[in-house]
Amino acid sequence: MERDQKLELIQRSLGIRHKLRVHETMKAPDTHEEMAAILLARWELEDELRAIDDILNEHRTKNVAARRQTILKKPKNSKSGD
Repeated sequence: MERDQKLELIQRSLGIRHKLRVHETMKAPDTHEEMAAILLARWELEDELRAIDDILNEHRTKNVAARRQTILKKPKNSKSGD
């Protein structure tokens, strides 16, 4: 996944998180119909956020595994200045 794609997904998730916070500060709905509509909208936002988080976490898991392999493949006698 390219850096631009990751940045776009992170920005999108931040926007969704903001929308969810806005939902939390809204006054309680007056009718069951309004409550149902608000719940549905909130669930759609949460589902999209979860999907984005899953994509980013999957990429990070792959990235960590690749870096782990790189670290483990380094010769033991090489010094990295640490």
